[in-house]
Amino acid sequence: MKTIALTTALVTALAAPAAFASDNLAASLGVQPGAYTTAELIQLRQAMSDNDQMTVAFILNGGSAPVDASVAFDARVRQAQEDDEHAIAAYLNDGGTEVISTQSFGYNEVAARIFAQLAEESRFED
Repeated sequence: MKTIALTTALVTALAAPAAFASDNLAASLGVQPGAYTTAELIQLRQAMSDNDQMTVAFILNGGSAPVDASVAFDARVRQAQEDDEHAIAAYLNDGGTEVISTQSFGYNEVAARIFAQLAEESRFED
């Protein structure tokens, strides 16, 4: 029993300075102590000093890089305009009130031949 108590005291004494240093680093960065590992705090401090906003956001968001919905929307509108998809760009800009046809346009020679053959066959059947 004495050994367990002694071991616990020793581990606590050795861990306390590291935890204290990590908590101080977290406080100096303006984040909640205990929310990030010491390695993450060091990376965060470096990213802040380098003004690397992408890395800062990545670390503060728990290792994911969420994208604001307006950023994604603007990127999609810009892509539609660059791809000459004017109907889609208008649809997005007008809040969904633009009518977009899903029907194809143009002339398909094979389809025209099949329809002509069907029309011819139906004329003889009547």
